[in-house]
Order: sequence, then C-alpha cells, then structure tokens
Amino acid sequence: MNILVCGFGLMGKKVVQAVRDNKKMNLIGVVSPIFDETIKENMYSSFQEVHDHIDAIIDFSHPNNLDDLLKFGIKHHCALVIATTGFNEQQLLRIEEASSQVPIFQSYNTSFGVSMLIKIVREAAKEFYDQGYDIEIIEKHHNQKIDAPSGTAKLLYDVIHEEIDETKEVYDRSQVHHKREKNEIGIQSVRAGTIFGEHTVLLAGHDEVIELKHTALSKDVFVQGAIAACETIIDKDYGLYTLKNLY
Repeated sequence: MNILVCGFGLMGKKVVQAVRDNKKMNLIGVVSPIFDETIKENMYSSFQEVHDHIDAIIDFSHPNNLDDLLKFGIKHHCALVIATTGFNEQQLLRIEEASSQVPIFQSYNTSFGVSMLIKIVREAAKEFYDQGYDIEIIEKHHNQKIDAPSGTAKLLYDVIHEEIDETKEVYDRSQVHHKREKNEIGIQSVRAGTIFGEHTVLLAGHDEVIELKHTALSKDVFVQGAIAACETIIDKDYGLYTLKNLY
C-alpha cells in the first residue's frame, strides 16, 4: 500500500522509518513545511504538491494541518490515521463529518496495548462494580506534559461510563469533605521525571486490590500502534474508528 506521512518532527521521523521497514508498505513521501534533513522519498511542503496515488496517510503533525489533510483524504479516497494531539471540539466534529466519506482512525494514543487494556476494562469494570469494588484511574507522565488528565485516562473513563451509566468522574477531592460516593471514578494525574506514559485502572474491594495497567517504555509503541492501525483501517468501511472499536 502507498503511504504518505504528514509531519516530520520526532514522531514523524520514527513513522517514516517504520513505514520503510514494513514490507507491506511503500513510503511515497512526507508532507511537512520544514525538513531539517533530506530523505530519499518525496518531500512535499503541502498536500497540493502530492500527485501520486496514496492509499493511506499517517498523521503526526499539528492541528493546523487538519483541514488540508481531510480535504486531500476525501478527494483521493485515502484512509486516514490521525495521531496528532490538541484538536478542539470543532476540529473533532470535522473529523467525524469526514468519516462519512473515508475511513478514519483518530486517537491521541495509538498503542495496541492500550487498545487491549480498553477491551479488558470494558469486560471487567461492571462486574467488579456490581460486586462493590471502587474504581479509580491513575495516569503518570513526564514533567513536560502540559495537559491533565491525559486523553487516554479520559478514554478509559468513557469506556467505564458506557458500561456503568451512573458513574461520575472526580478530578479533585481537596475541597470535598465527605466520604467517597459509590459511583465516583477518581482520575488522578502524576507528572514526574521522564515517564513516557503509564495508565492504571484500580479495582479496590474488601481486603484486595486488582490493578489493570499499561506502561509505555518508549515512543516506539505509539509508532508501531499507528502502523498497525493503518494496516487495519485500510480494509474498513467508511466511518470513525478509535481504540475502542478498531480491533
């Protein structure tokens, strides 16, 4: 399959190499306004310069590129893997609208392991909850991450809430002076050191605790996850896919 990469930052460069190493993929080129090194494939400053046949685009760039990305994808019927972070509500809505014409995978976390964690949490959460267990979510990231909680922590909560409608998320208990309510799902954030990313769903019952945890040891897991998502979505019908429903 012919692949176009959008973005040539740290993650974009890793994706470029991963596509090169994948025997099923043919890297046509990279779209980026700036290249700090030369590559052997085509270097495009914009989507308007791309005239080759493209089967799928893997995007690790910037939210400002979204409109051109969607326009190109729709015009040329390309599957889209969108791993860029920082979209606002209007941009997410445009992604959803575009998915009525092309298959789109959009996620702030592309790890296959996280997708499996989501499946496990979906299967387990309600059974533990019905047996009286408390559920908490703890996420840890490096000290340079500016947003909290992480998008993945929010995604884990959404999955739990879909299965247990009465739950409510709680982000700060410092001003709360009453005991924990049964339907609370506490979401805690840690920012320290160089932690790539760790997400734990804590299931605490009477005299026992179960932890469902995913730990990313490098950014490579997100690159390989994007490659796996690309291989999967290429055969999907039009629609919007996330870690909750792609695999």
